Amino acid sequence: MRLDKAKSTVCLLAIATLNTLSVAGGLNTNTNQSVLFQRSVARDASTDVDAPYANPSGTAFMEDGLYISANNQTFWQSRETTVEKSPIFKDGTNFKGNAFVPSLPSVLVTWHHGNFALSGHMGVIGGGGRVNFDDGIPSFYALTYAPLKQMEAALAEKGLTTTNSSIDVSLEASSYIFGATLGAAYEFNKMFSVYAGARFNYAMNSYDGSLGNLRLNPVIPGVNPDGKMVEASTLAETFATLAESAKTQEEKVQYATLAGTFETLDDKMTMDLELDQTGFGITPIVGLGFKYKRLTLGAKFEYNTSIEMENDTKKNDTPLEQFNDGRKDHNDIPSFLAIGINYSLLDNLRLAFGYHHWFDSKADFSGDLEDYVDDTNEFLYGVEVDFLTRFTISGGVQVTRFGIKDGYISDMNINISSTSFGFGLAYRITDWMRMNLSYFHTLYQDYDEQVEYGIDVYNRDSRGFGVGLDFKI
Repeated sequence: MRLDKAKSTVCLLAIATLNTLSVAGGLNTNTNQSVLFQRSVARDASTDVDAPYANPSGTAFMEDGLYISANNQTFWQSRETTVEKSPIFKDGTNFKGNAFVPSLPSVLVTWHHGNFALSGHMGVIGGGGRVNFDDGIPSFYALTYAPLKQMEAALAEKGLTTTNSSIDVSLEASSYIFGATLGAAYEFNKMFSVYAGARFNYAMNSYDGSLGNLRLNPVIPGVNPDGKMVEASTLAETFATLAESAKTQEEKVQYATLAGTFETLDDKMTMDLELDQTGFGITPIVGLGFKYKRLTLGAKFEYNTSIEMENDTKKNDTPLEQFNDGRKDHNDIPSFLAIGINYSLLDNLRLAFGYHHWFDSKADFSGDLEDYVDDTNEFLYGVEVDFLTRFTISGGVQVTRFGIKDGYISDMNINISSTSFGFGLAYRITDWMRMNLSYFHTLYQDYDEQVEYGIDVYNRDSRGFGVGLDFKI
């Protein structure tokens, strides 16, 4: 009996391309680097405490002093794949992965003096959580379907009628890109500013996949006469015991052969993968700013960041060399252009607009996934209103449109276009301290993909809360 172990582990290969948590922004980046972003969204022309990330050239327009913004965001996310029109699955069969990020922190600091500003930022630039697929994923079961049916037929040829078989899968993955940015901005002609800086990025991925616990229902007189679902390992142990106590050589050979059959089946359908990946890269960043009366403009460009991920493999009993210890693969952070406009209609009313463009097709993604993407575009709108002297209420909308194709998306890599809504409240506790509260909810578009076993319908859900404190010293 032959089972294609390599084919049944293709699903584990795709784990290496899993983007575990995309909160706000591009395919490989997070733009939610402050609670100010969560509560008002369009921050690309900011001259507030979040400017070191959102609009670094805008730090040159701040008043003299030291500014510190400490933020924490908490997220709940789910990924769902619903299978339709499949000969393998019942229509509407749903597979769900869940992610919870209790803490996504960030710190932004600006020191301004005269026409000069020095600023820094630390946060989770990409990823930020762990996804658990407790019930597996459809592509895995589809890949194991043919080998399991082949196994059932082979057992039937041996006189062991088998009509059902199943196997367990467990998939977990986490991904983080930590970033630390330092740069300087300068104001000239009282209207214009320039910025130059760089961000150091350290990427960490962790993958843990397992396949096993093969169960089947062979009708075996004296052992499993009712054809109940039994673990293959249990059947192997049972026949090994019968072989030891057999009274004739013929029985001993027969039982030993069956023990070997089920032991081989269990071995071929049991696999484990435990893998960590690390890499780093540096992102040059430049910016331009303009401020005149009630109008503020900001522009930022982040250059493509080349990151080479290296495997630190603790366990890999799959036949796939891509998981071998020491193997390397690229997973770049794409170039990123951000443009923003902020206009104060009244002293207490501000409107904002932003545009983001990621040059995804020019990056080098793991597994050459850049061949299956066009660039990403994002449009952001925001409004802020001050009231009762110390309060500010704000809200905004972010529209994200990925240029993904079927070759990029899968049930393990569900990055789909979305529309996000953020709103929140700020309270100035003192003249030098402010508290921010926010809520951010993302609605994703369904994405249908024709696959070998039917149609996969992908969807996601994301909700987040934020709390931050801003200080001016």
